[in-house]
Amino acid sequence: MRKLKLTGKEKFLVIRTDRIGDLVLSTPVLTAIKFHFPGSHITMMVSPYAADALENNPNINQVILDDRINKYPGVKGFIRLVRKIRKGKFEVGILLKPTFRLAFLLFLAGVKYRIGTGFRLYQIFFNRKVYVHRKVNLKHEVEYNLDLLSSLGITPGEIFPKVYVSPPEEEFARRTFEESRLMPEDIVAVIHPGSGDSSLNLPAKRFAEAADELAEKLNARIVFTGSEREKNLIGFIRSHMRHESINLAGKTTLRQLMGILKSCDVLISNSTGPMHLACALGTPTLAIFCPIFAAGPIRWGPYGEGHQVILPPVPVCFKCKPEGCPHFNCMEKIGADQIVSQVSLVLQEKIRIKRSLRNIDK
Repeated sequence: MRKLKLTGKEKFLVIRTDRIGDLVLSTPVLTAIKFHFPGSHITMMVSPYAADALENNPNINQVILDDRINKYPGVKGFIRLVRKIRKGKFEVGILLKPTFRLAFLLFLAGVKYRIGTGFRLYQIFFNRKVYVHRKVNLKHEVEYNLDLLSSLGITPGEIFPKVYVSPPEEEFARRTFEESRLMPEDIVAVIHPGSGDSSLNLPAKRFAEAADELAEKLNARIVFTGSEREKNLIGFIRSHMRHESINLAGKTTLRQLMGILKSCDVLISNSTGPMHLACALGTPTLAIFCPIFAAGPIRWGPYGEGHQVILPPVPVCFKCKPEGCPHFNCMEKIGADQIVSQVSLVLQEKIRIKRSLRNIDK
């Protein structure tokens, strides 16, 4: 494919309108564009649900919300959004998550160069097609996203996702830890047991067992995070624990959660958005995955160094069919001792430093 001849001062529209984790894994695209075209103007169109994750990102000049429920509902709302994009006079549009609606949007808005996959029926709306089959799941979502920049002449090396906390979020975390009597020498382990329910999760009782073992074997302080709708799940887990824990379920905004994740020592979670946030903040992560191929860690695992993944010891499957499956529920095969062992591996150096702090205090 011949690369586009750009001046370097073009207006880019990068579109990713699904969940928080997906948006986080799209941030290397912004980094790559800004590095190669420092004079460019980058706008990103995202869902209102995930938008706060982009705050303070130095590579973005503007954010457009694709609010299909409140601001741009129905055909009239779609037309209004087309007009808004047209008014922006974007020269380059990059659709990271292909849908007919968004491909048609770029076409109707008159974006000069429309970059997207060449393997969908609506590829007719793209005039710069990239032929990469994502469904084969041979590499990470970050790498698939960066593949779409090939028509710009950009072939970046390894770029890690990154999100940015600000002083108010850091102060929230500091105050929260202080009020919970967490000390600098404490190992602070955040457990985020909820998920988007796109795959099997670790059983709630196993989280309780793992939290107790972390408290006993690593002297860790346990902090639970989650949304308002995950309060009952976390309440159930805590009710099955022997040790005290701190419950932040429903008590943080997305930005405040980022502050907590930045300030803790390790995150333990299923495959979920906060897992990707923690990685993008530089926090070591232990991610628990199910064996479903499409949802596996090759494509969706924590990206970068210093993280660990646990899978149940069963063959890879392509769709979870509990009826008649000899391995269901396979997630129960992951033991609490395995989780503690992997956390110890992730935190080897940090545990040594914090134990030294305890000895100094004595």
